Parts: sequence; C-alpha cells; structure tokens
Amino acid sequence: MSIQKKHQRGFTLIEIAIVLVIIGLLLGGVLKGQELIYNQKVKSTYDNYRNYTAAMYGYQDRYRALPGDDAGAATRGWVLGGQPAPLNGNGNGIITGAGTTCALGAAQVGEVCQANYHLRLSGFLSGQGTVSATHPFNGVVTLVSPTNFPAWVSPASVCWQNLSVKAAAQMDVAYDNGQGLTGSMRGLTDYSTLLATTPDALVTWTCMSN
Repeated sequence: MSIQKKHQRGFTLIEIAIVLVIIGLLLGGVLKGQELIYNQKVKSTYDNYRNYTAAMYGYQDRYRALPGDDAGAATRGWVLGGQPAPLNGNGNGIITGAGTTCALGAAQVGEVCQANYHLRLSGFLSGQGTVSATHPFNGVVTLVSPTNFPAWVSPASVCWQNLSVKAAAQMDVAYDNGQGLTGSMRGLTDYSTLLATTPDALVTWTCMSN
C-alpha cells in the first residue's frame, strides 16, 4: 500500500502584500467617504445661515421690519389656512428670545419663534408654524439677537443649537476668522481652543451675525 503525501502550498509574500494593499485601499475609501459626508453636513449647516439671511433681507425689503419683531405682522393679510394668527413684535429693531429652541408642541409666543412664522407666512421660508428648522447635526436653527452672548450686539443672527466643537470650528475657519469668541461667528463655548481636546463636545449655541 502506498501513501501519497499531500503537499499544502501557503501564500507567498507577494500575495499577502497584494491583499494588504487591497484592504488598505478599501479602508482608505471608507474613511474618505466619511470625510466627504461630514464636510457636506458642515456645508449644509452653513446653508442654514444663507437661507435665513436671504429670507430676512427679503422680509425687510418688503415690510420694512424684522420678522418676529414686526409690530404690524397681525395686519399683513397673510393666508393662514387654519393656522393661528401671527403675533406682533415690539418693533424695537431686535429679535428677542435668545436661547429659545421653538420646539414642536410648546407655546411659542416670543419674537424668535414668531420670526419663523412671519417668514413662512410671507413665503420667504419653508416649514410649518413657529417650529425652528433643524441642522444636520441634530439641533435647531433660529434667527435671533444673541443677547446671551457677553458684549456682542447683533439685532439678528443665525444661531445653531448643539453644534459639535469640530463642526463649529470648521465653519468658523471656512467662513470667518477661526476664533470662537471674536468675529462675526461666535460660540457660548470657545470651540477654537477646545478643538484639540474635545472635538465631539457640543457647543450649546453658536451664532453668526448678519
């Protein structure tokens, strides 16, 4: 009886190297894809500023007042379609109510929430009622004077709730001066100094003035 030996052939170094290169390319593609998705979210978040700013200037041009602060909003003759009547602001040239999120289901009577409503009833902003728009990082966007920011006067700014430190800093570098406590974009937290240590921490409010 003869016994045939089975010879097993292993992988060569070249074959292993090729496999590792392929794995590296796949991982690199995944990471690059994640980076592109993140950058698009940052861009879409900044687009909130552009949309709100364009809507605000359109409203001012038509009615000579700031949305939300408009003392004549109740007499504009807007078609309500069964929705509540809009409320007048006090007409002092400032949209008040900093820090209010204008969430669904709450009694939103302040100027910051009425600003959403005035812009929507006048056709300058999409959405429903007084509820705030949302940004891609799962917070809300408001148009308001950020009076909760120390020593910063701005009658109407676009403010984002709960941006990450990384997202806020990236937007500031791209569209302002890269400093979290100066310039036209600022945060209640100095995100520019926290980027190296806590990039995923949330900034309660981040605002950009018009």
